[in-house]
Amino acid sequence: MTDDKSQLRKEIRYLQSESVWLQKALFALRKAEAAREKQTDDQGEPEPYAFSLGERTVVLEDLEEALDKRVELLMQTVRDMRQTLR
Repeated sequence: MTDDKSQLRKEIRYLQSESVWLQKALFALRKAEAAREKQTDDQGEPEPYAFSLGERTVVLEDLEEALDKRVELLMQTVRDMRQTLR
């Protein structure tokens, strides 16, 4: 049982670490978006912040939404795993 709990704690740490780094990435993306908005404020309504990825165009807002969902899933998983430890 101790090995199982130890393994579960290790998995929780990995999931928390992933979540923290994704949250930091989100923070950086939002800062970049805010800087761009300041730059384009005097030019009227800015275009959606987007970039090319190969042949696709990725809208930053869509990426942020996907990362937010991943963080939510990770944190819910961590909460469930902690409940298991009790």
